[in-house]
Amino acid sequence: FENRLDGNLSMNIIENKKGFTLIELLAVIVILSIIILIAAQNVGGMTTTARKNVLASEGNILVDTAKTAYQLAVLDGSVTTGSACFSLAYLFNQGLFDKGPTSSPKYTGSVLVTPANGGKSYSYTFWISNSSYATPTTGLPMGSNGKSLVDGTSASENCNGTRNLKLFKENGQTADQ
Repeated sequence: FENRLDGNLSMNIIENKKGFTLIELLAVIVILSIIILIAAQNVGGMTTTARKNVLASEGNILVDTAKTAYQLAVLDGSVTTGSACFSLAYLFNQGLFDKGPTSSPKYTGSVLVTPANGGKSYSYTFWISNSSYATPTTGLPMGSNGKSLVDGTSASENCNGTRNLKLFKENGQTADQ
């Protein structure tokens, strides 16, 4: 009877042995680690692209804000004809744009409004930075998709030195440039 019982016990032990070996567990951990590393690299690139696209979208909002500021400047007689440069700080201080030099992150930049065809059409050029990315300071500014953004902490606040225009500065004062 004892031998039979011992035989059954050892049989039960073998049949009830379930689980993973140490090698199998290590293999799963290695595979998961590789997947996490690959995913982390892809997510990092996507977040950079997303941040650049957000700044480009904010640049387009900045253009809309400059349209309003230009119309207000024409109405109050600050601008009669010609181009105008609105610094981002000016637009922020006037309550027209919600991001500026005291926001977090700090924003800098400007918008150049240039009338054409006797004031029937306008072109808008903007420079913007959010303390991480900026439009290039030379040549043409970025397009609306953020692809030409560069690493940078500030953008031109005087429309990249464009001449023969009315400049609207941070303190609300205007100057001819």
